[in-house]
Amino acid sequence: MKLEENIKKEFHQYKNQAEESAFFQMREKAFAEFDKNGFPTIKNEEWKYTNLKNIFDKNFQSTCVSSANVQNLLVGSVFNNIKANKLVFVNGSFNADLSIIIEKDNAIIISNLAKARKENTHEFDAHFGKYVKIENESLNAMNTALMSDGAFIFVPSSKKVENPIIIINMLDSSDINVLSQPRNLIVLEKNADACIVESYLSMGANASFTNVVNEIYANENAHLEHYKIQQQLGETYHNNYTQIFQEANTNINQVTLTLDGTTVRNNLHFFMNGKNCNTLLYGLYITEGLNHVDNHTRVDHAMPNCQSNELYKGIMKDKSTGVFNGKIMVHLDAQKTNAYQRNQNILLDENATINTKPQLEIFADDVKCTHGATIGQLDEEPMFYLRSRGIPEDVARKMLLNAFADDIAEKIKIPELVGLLEQLIDEKL
Repeated sequence: MKLEENIKKEFHQYKNQAEESAFFQMREKAFAEFDKNGFPTIKNEEWKYTNLKNIFDKNFQSTCVSSANVQNLLVGSVFNNIKANKLVFVNGSFNADLSIIIEKDNAIIISNLAKARKENTHEFDAHFGKYVKIENESLNAMNTALMSDGAFIFVPSSKKVENPIIIINMLDSSDINVLSQPRNLIVLEKNADACIVESYLSMGANASFTNVVNEIYANENAHLEHYKIQQQLGETYHNNYTQIFQEANTNINQVTLTLDGTTVRNNLHFFMNGKNCNTLLYGLYITEGLNHVDNHTRVDHAMPNCQSNELYKGIMKDKSTGVFNGKIMVHLDAQKTNAYQRNQNILLDENATINTKPQLEIFADDVKCTHGATIGQLDEEPMFYLRSRGIPEDVARKMLLNAFADDIAEKIKIPELVGLLEQLIDEKL
């Protein structure tokens, strides 16, 4: 049975047992949108370089079943010895036994979404489904209609989460092809401060498809560190849509590291809804074999005096493929905008491919905006310098690649995590 048939079957089962509510109506509307549009194809301009046919032809199924080995996967991860709040989800289901909350301030809510919908109704209803659009976004609609579970993080005004919050999503495809659809809702009220890490791990010989939607709301003067680390090994397909909505004077540092995955699509959308927002976007993607990574970013400067700075770097090996499509949209009223965007790529093999498309759309006249992309091989001059100092060619090559990649990893402000990630990157290279 193909994925679309499974989705329709699963929704009709849900519909037969669901109670009438605003939440149910939202999911029903989302399913109707998905049913109308179907899955995106390469005929869609936004999906021109990413063909999802291999995903939609497979028999992916939602499941709560997992093996005892997921605990070993968690123990062996880079997050095991980091002091942090940890929300653990296995095949989309919350695992309370593996999760740990060390935050002492009870006003800060760190919970799973299903529990928060019942116990934190006011905060949930005020924000859920308000930022991510489903119209002509069939994968968002699919997630909204049949989300499994996910994280709910609510930081009240003037509160700071003392330790990082790590959302760990583990997939166990030991028995079947697994479909997981996490949904995360993160809300920072005025002057709030938090550091949140999304992690994706996998195990099992069968295929898996993760379809994630994140809604993040940052109220005035809030500060957010948000990191996404993708390490799903094997035949893993991953689509992540993150919508970040900023009010005035907010500061957000976002880092996306894609280190594994058969086909990965990262969709990141910032909307600056207030003055004096500051947004930093950093990304690193390392591809090998026949893997494919597609980074789509969009920054909407909708108000004056805002700044964004974006730097994405890619290293492509073997016959792998990378895609970067970054759009900066400067709206009519967004005077005094400063927006910078760069995409830098290194191709290590002649069969590796990168499709890069930096974009600017400017409707205001008093702005400073730049964008650009580079594609090439390792620079011969520093390579010659290192070789002339007696450093072997393979060692010199690795040193240069590590320096290129670590520039992004170091944007993560959790020192012990940076060290572990640099080890992972070194192994990949």
